[in-house]
Parts: sequence; structure tokens; C-alpha cells
Amino acid sequence: MRLTDRFRASEDPLLKVGVAAMAFALACVGLLAVYVFLDGRPEAAEAEAAVKATSSDPLVRSDPGFEPLKEKNIPPPRLEQEPAPQPNPQPEPEPEPEAEPEAEPEPEPQPKPKPSPESRPQPEPKPGAKQPVSEPERRQVPLLVETADWPLPTDEQVEATRGARRYELPGGAALGLTVPSIDLYDVPVLRSNTQRALDNGVIHARGTSMPWSDTPERNVYLAGHRLGWPGTGSHLVFYRLNELGEGDKIVLKDRDGRRYSYRVSDSFVVRPDDVWVTGRIPGRDMLTLQTCTPIPGFEKRLIVRAERL
Repeated sequence: MRLTDRFRASEDPLLKVGVAAMAFALACVGLLAVYVFLDGRPEAAEAEAAVKATSSDPLVRSDPGFEPLKEKNIPPPRLEQEPAPQPNPQPEPEPEPEAEPEAEPEPEPQPKPKPSPESRPQPEPKPGAKQPVSEPERRQVPLLVETADWPLPTDEQVEATRGARRYELPGGAALGLTVPSIDLYDVPVLRSNTQRALDNGVIHARGTSMPWSDTPERNVYLAGHRLGWPGTGSHLVFYRLNELGEGDKIVLKDRDGRRYSYRVSDSFVVRPDDVWVTGRIPGRDMLTLQTCTPIPGFEKRLIVRAERL
């Protein structure tokens, strides 16, 4: 029995509907497949043509202001050349030793000369004292020389020195000397180094300063006898000079009545040839009084210094 005959023979309506639906579905699927096949071929051809076109055209940069990174050409490394060998330095020849000089015979020792009065050192009596600016020549400013022939004073004469002793200035006097602590008033000061001047009072050493001298420093140097001759202006004039102490006042007065005041700063003893005491000392304006010491003998010189007020 054939299939159609069986189909016809079957009287079931559902079976007929199912078979019809299946046949319709197969027909739709076949049509869809044909459509898909025919519709995909143009797109593939267009894609293939686009690929060919892009491969033949040159590339164009999207950002013309940006330079692409380029690799630099790096030169190949240079081969290091080995330094040329240097010749070995030749050692310098050693100097020949010098011949030692022959030893000279030592000279025979000679006796040392005896120091003269001018070459003897002149130390200051007190440490820290300044040195004089210049030393006057010995022949110009000799220190006072006392002789041993002076008569020693009596007790009454020594006692008289304890009272006030006032003097009158002669016409040739340059200054008047007043030392209240040893009762001296207006002792004449003469600008002369003669014995006659010494016999009449106190002398001003020639070549030394005056109170009005126009110099940065001054040393007014006065000298007088310790004993002197009785009846003269020099008798016992500086007899009590050793009694002056630090702080005692001394006054000089010139012919016009101007006064120059000083205050004693120190005193000391020197040798007769120590004329350095007559020199000036930097930064000091001073007065120096000198007489002989001790009594009797007079081998040394008593120096009293006073600073200007």
C-alpha cells in the first residue's frame, strides 16, 4: 500500500494539519537560505575592494604637527688605542760630595776692654719707668759736683732749715722755686752752670726744658748744693731734699708771675756720670731736682722727680 493511499485512507484531520505545516516550514527555510546567499555576496565584494584601495594609498598622519619618534643613528664605538710606550727616565746623576773646608785655627782670646763711663748701662732706678727721649751731651749739661771741703752745718744752722726760708729773686733769675714741704719759698733759679751761679742759688741745667718749652714732653732740670758756703744763697738750699715724698707740691714762678705747679712722683739715687736723667721722657711733662748725697762724701746724686699738674 502506498503512502498516499495510506494518507488518503486516514481519516484523522490533525495529521493532515501537521503535515501541511511541516511542508510550509520547509519551504520558508529554503527561501530564507536562498535570500541570505544572494544578499551576502555584494558586501563581501565591497569589503574586498576597500581593502585593496587602502593598501595602495599612502598613509596620511592624523596630527600633522607631531613629529614621530625617530631613532638616532648611533655611531659604532671607537676602538681604544693603546698608549704608546714611553721610554724609562734615566736617573739623575748624584751630586758629588763637596769637599769639607779645612778648619781654621781658633783665634787666641783677647782681653776684654774695660767699660768706659759712657758705655756703662744706665738702668732706671724703678721698674716700668720710661726711657729718656734723648741724652744731652755731657759737656753741655754736667751734673752738679759737690766737693768734700764744704764745712758741715752746725746744729743751729740745721734747725734754721726747719723754718720758712724766703728769698728775693735777683735780676738774672729766670724762675723762682717754691717747695712748701721743706720750707723753701722763691729760691732763685739761674740759667747758668758756673760756680758763681751755684753759690747764689739753684741753677737750670743748660740744654734741658723750660716750663713753657714748645715740645710734646718736658724735663725742667734744676740742681742745687746740699751744703754750700755759709752766707751765700746756696747754703743748705737742698739740705732737706731727701725729705720730699710722693704727692708733695712744687711750684715754679717766672718773671711775669705765671706759676707752674708739679707734684712729686718718685725719687732715687744715681751715679755722677748718669746724665741720662737730664733727658726727656715720652708722654711726660716733669720737673727734676738734683743734689749730692750722702753727707759727707757726696759720691752719688739724689734725684727727685715731679709731674706737671
